[in-house]
Amino acid sequence: MTTDKSIFDCVEGDETADPDEYPLGLPTKVRPPRLFRDGGFDPVGAEVVAVETHLGTYGMGGPGFFGLRLAGGQPPEPRWLVVTLWAAASWATLDGDLVREEFFEPERAELEAAGRRFRSVQASLLGTRLMAAECTDDLLALEFERDGARQRLQIRRDGLDVPPWRGSGQPRMLGPGESMRDAVVVSESGYLWTADDEDEDEDE
Repeated sequence: MTTDKSIFDCVEGDETADPDEYPLGLPTKVRPPRLFRDGGFDPVGAEVVAVETHLGTYGMGGPGFFGLRLAGGQPPEPRWLVVTLWAAASWATLDGDLVREEFFEPERAELEAAGRRFRSVQASLLGTRLMAAECTDDLLALEFERDGARQRLQIRRDGLDVPPWRGSGQPRMLGPGESMRDAVVVSESGYLWTADDEDEDEDE
């Protein structure tokens, strides 16, 4: 992945591969079934049956995609809605709160001292129902409900509502020409391999 690119291209993993050697399935040439923006899956009304903050692999580690396994949308079979950004949950807020799972304790302490609050995305969203989904060039916004209480998860392209990267101090933001609509995919398996390095090898 180049430095001016934040969104990973992905391929589905083959679930029939040896699980001991390839726990996320062998990478295949098949992309995830579709970008969310292309339609074919309406998640509104679906229940969140799993929440993961470390989906995806590049073979020697993982990019930390954020994914929700949703059951009961249209079609009703469970599917993953996955954000294919590096450490994607760290780009997200829940009603303005940062995602607890994505920040180590020293950084959380600093941010809390500065007035930021944290919330567990897994505890918050597991078992909720997705009530609304909006994905534009600039914003992914998902609204969830449980027992009459609503909460909103959002990821902004400009990263203005989340801290910058701790190491570089650079903002978590999409590059020029990138769109949030290209960062949200629908996957039946949730086994995703990054395709960027493979594409670069083919070019060489």
